[in-house]
Amino acid sequence: MATIKKIAYVLLFSAVFLVACQQQFISKNDQKTTEKKSIETVKTISNVLPYRLKTAELHSVVGFLSEVDVLLIKQDKNGEHLIRYNLLNGKEKTIYSTRDDIIQAFIHPSMKQILVQTASSKKKAKVTILSTEGKPLHHIEVQSSELSIVWNPTNVNLLAIAAFRDNFAYKSFVYESNKEQLHKFQAENPFWVWLTDDTLWMNKMNNNPLNGGTLTSINWRENKEAKLSNHQVVYVNCYKQSTLIVSMDFKHEEYKYVLQKGTKKQVWKAPAVTSFSQWFVPEIQWLDDQTLITLLPTKSGEIGEEKKSFQIVHASLNGVQQLGQMRNYEPMICSSKGSVCMTGFNYEKLFTTKEHKTKEWLSLRD
Repeated sequence: MATIKKIAYVLLFSAVFLVACQQQFISKNDQKTTEKKSIETVKTISNVLPYRLKTAELHSVVGFLSEVDVLLIKQDKNGEHLIRYNLLNGKEKTIYSTRDDIIQAFIHPSMKQILVQTASSKKKAKVTILSTEGKPLHHIEVQSSELSIVWNPTNVNLLAIAAFRDNFAYKSFVYESNKEQLHKFQAENPFWVWLTDDTLWMNKMNNNPLNGGTLTSINWRENKEAKLSNHQVVYVNCYKQSTLIVSMDFKHEEYKYVLQKGTKKQVWKAPAVTSFSQWFVPEIQWLDDQTLITLLPTKSGEIGEEKKSFQIVHASLNGVQQLGQMRNYEPMICSSKGSVCMTGFNYEKLFTTKEHKTKEWLSLRD
């Protein structure tokens, strides 16, 4: 009987020990998972280390690869190079180089791939898709030197491409990179946004673009168009399950913004501004959580006029919150979490959104 009791105690102790070890193992794994999920951000603008570059070496700034990493294109006698620069430690890394001229480059919203369009001749464009480490993943060649490219924000495998000719005619394609297939479809104008994997949105303009347009959907797989009920539309954009439609209120010369996700809506208005005799809606910067950062004009009129200030706002289904103000219009790119944004016509300035403080992160010299 004593032997049986000893065995029972040993088994009980072993079970308790195993449970304790398992809990400790789970706890350590949870801690590791939490550590992995923590994202490095620019907590204060004073920690940013400026990147010094000769003016002639700068091709363009592309955008954010993380909350602390910026992608830019540098040019020298050896070609053009994609540079990853860390704002906090000041380290730079060349991730891709080419002898061809880089026409444009994009970072996918997932920040997992980069698209580079190059031109080796006047009649042909090459589109290369890279990993964020610079490894070539896919490439296509299109018989046109002028391309308009829209990357599906939720499906990295889908590109909508308008290929222009010299007479401003164009052909419309969707490229499926995972299948390496190019699909041709018809569209009444070459400017679209992705709604779903099968559907593009297009704003079909009237003869006078100042009258706004009619929102139209295009099923590119079936090559079908369908008019939607929205009229006097001047801007549309989509991200994940959220849509943004900006229409004109001509009576008050105002923009009406409608942010929608499912049945929930948030509506706000702002003075309407023009650029080169067309309505101009400043950049919309979608964030990971389907909220957005944008610029709202404070007065109507021409965008290039002096003393045309803009509010920097964060908009969500809960409302519109002011983050800061720009004295005059400047283009803007924000990180996917919205912790920092770049402004300036070379995107040379950086500001934090928690506290609207600005610092020059890109120092150009002759």
